[in-house]
Amino acid sequence: MTDDDRDEDEFESILVATDGSDAANAALERALDLAERTGATVDVLSVVDTSSNPMRFGVTDVAELHRTTETLVDEIVATVAGREVEIHGAIRRGRPVDVILAYASENELDVIVVGRTGRGSVTEALLGSTADRLIRQASVPVIVVPDDADDEDESVGLL
Repeated sequence: MTDDDRDEDEFESILVATDGSDAANAALERALDLAERTGATVDVLSVVDTSSNPMRFGVTDVAELHRTTETLVDEIVATVAGREVEIHGAIRRGRPVDVILAYASENELDVIVVGRTGRGSVTEALLGSTADRLIRQASVPVIVVPDDADDEDESVGLL
């Protein structure tokens, strides 16, 4: 059986990438539901993107972003503590796609869950979103959760 033949009942570990957005929160909820059904552990990863314009942030700005992200991850872990899920939080710096893929590989995680937000900018149309890049580059399944809960049944799935 290859990784592509794996069904969700075989997931033992799930990575959720979050930035605190509504789409990321929907992805977290989907990951937690999946973990409760399968007994998988959940790693919540937030990436401080310091790659887009290194001159834009000073050392103090990056440190503040890191503290804010750390608070976000701590709050997520504390919020879900009552659920029957083993959850871990992590914060990394760098280019989000690269960091997410490296984290998933280093920790031998079985699936990546991310939120999908709508497109709107020329940059995103040319470069693609983080979710799009993950789908193309990940060696494990990627579940993309739409930002609108009403769309949940339409386009969520294993890719």
